[in-house]
Amino acid sequence: MRLLTAGDLDALLAFASERLVVSPGFLRRQLRERWGLQDTERRGAAAGAFDAQGRMHGFAWVDSYRQEGLQLEGVWVRSLVVAPRVRRMGVATGLLECLMEEARRQGQSHVFADVDDDNTASLRTFERLAFQRAGATLTQQANEAWDATGRSKRLVVVERTL
Repeated sequence: MRLLTAGDLDALLAFASERLVVSPGFLRRQLRERWGLQDTERRGAAAGAFDAQGRMHGFAWVDSYRQEGLQLEGVWVRSLVVAPRVRRMGVATGLLECLMEEARRQGQSHVFADVDDDNTASLRTFERLAFQRAGATLTQQANEAWDATGRSKRLVVVERTL
């Protein structure tokens, strides 16, 4: 597990083409423009889980929702994806721990996540890492923000103090 740099673009795009719902172009811009910056300039972060051959088997990132125009403050776990063959091996936990440490280093006091209410495996992972369910106001705000974009699934919002 480690933070991604601009040199990880090919591995990220290969992984993304198989498992992520965001476009490769979006990830390319994020990695180059935000996550690939020098430590002192970086806001948000992406982490990857790699095998000895350099293949990515897990990916997660934290960032704000500003570029989507959502009025949600703070940094949010924007994606957490683990390849099926390495699930239940601690990959998701390691990715989240790596990102929380980086968010703390960047001066963040909290990390939030919004999880589909039927994704019990993801919710369990966050709960094992001491994330707590957010209050009704923030949960409603997140659901309303996503509803306005056309999303129909209900979200559970969790948060952790760093």
